[in-house]
Amino acid sequence: MPMFILTFLLLYGGTHVYAYIRANSVFHFSCGLKIFILILFIFLIFAPLLVRIAESRHWEELARAIAYTGYIWMAFIFLFFCIGIVFDLLRLILKVVPHGGDAVSLRNIAFGLTVFLSVAFVIYGFIDAQRIRIKKLEIHTEHKLPNNGKIRIVQISDVHIGLIIKEKRLQLVLDRVKEADPDMLVSTGDLLDGELNNVMPLTDLFQQIKPKYGKYAVVGNHEYYAGIEKSLEFTRGAGFEVLIDEARQVAGINIIGLDDPTGRRIGIVRNNPDRQKKLPEIKGGGFILLLKHQPFVNDKDVFDLQLSGHTHGGQFIFFRLITHLFFPQDYGLYGLAKNKLLYVSRGTGTWGPPVRVFAPPEITIIDLISDS
Repeated sequence: MPMFILTFLLLYGGTHVYAYIRANSVFHFSCGLKIFILILFIFLIFAPLLVRIAESRHWEELARAIAYTGYIWMAFIFLFFCIGIVFDLLRLILKVVPHGGDAVSLRNIAFGLTVFLSVAFVIYGFIDAQRIRIKKLEIHTEHKLPNNGKIRIVQISDVHIGLIIKEKRLQLVLDRVKEADPDMLVSTGDLLDGELNNVMPLTDLFQQIKPKYGKYAVVGNHEYYAGIEKSLEFTRGAGFEVLIDEARQVAGINIIGLDDPTGRRIGIVRNNPDRQKKLPEIKGGGFILLLKHQPFVNDKDVFDLQLSGHTHGGQFIFFRLITHLFFPQDYGLYGLAKNKLLYVSRGTGTWGPPVRVFAPPEITIIDLISDS
């Protein structure tokens, strides 16, 4: 975690240095304004840490104010950096190719367009992050199923309930889940985010969702960051059965839930210390549904369908290039072998900036249909 924080601050600070250089080349700031911008940028760079400090002291309103300010700015500065780099490359090409434009004018126009597009994408992404899409999958199996041979599984993932995803946004999610009329609801990790004391009452909202075959969840990395025991208390209070390297057989489906590797990295080993060797044992045959937060695939694992999340589909379209480096299967349905599928959700909420750019939030409806 210290190394992650240091790396983040260096990279995030670097985007601010880039933005300052670009802006100063256009406006030529005075000495006093330079000092003001330096102080403002230091505050914005450390805003994510200030949010956690305010949360830990239960200053919820202050933490929320800093979160909205800091995270929306984060969305802007990352977009500014990505779009700015594209314009810089175009300007570099124009330096080589003869043209009639003035270099200073082109620089100023590029800066103005970068700011305009960044603001436009932030506004669009803020609105779009609240427009939850429904992704429908139809999966056929040779295994017998009750319920006239069809079971509807609804997947939510990466909701990140916390300072930003609270009553209003969570209710939007649950309304869409209710509309889907699930026979089974699964949460593939990161249901929570940050300080949990102020969100515990939100478990009551989940009581309106009562699927015929139950609700099942696995933990993600953010459950560990927020505090695993409190996270488990919340998830169970919301009516989910949490599977940590465990298996259950429900409605002809073997549901296996795996712990997130974050727990082992920080020294918390729960039910199955030998997890690296094999999946939890299942009894009898039937369709095998594997719930795993991060979309790593173990070739030795036996399953029919693995459901994962974690990547957010990049959350910003530009960042999918990064998530794809770490997770080659970072969004969508993948056929791994005959009768062996992986589906990676884009996630239902947001992490950090409450903004999604061309990576909209989703709830996944999986209609599992028996052909036998």
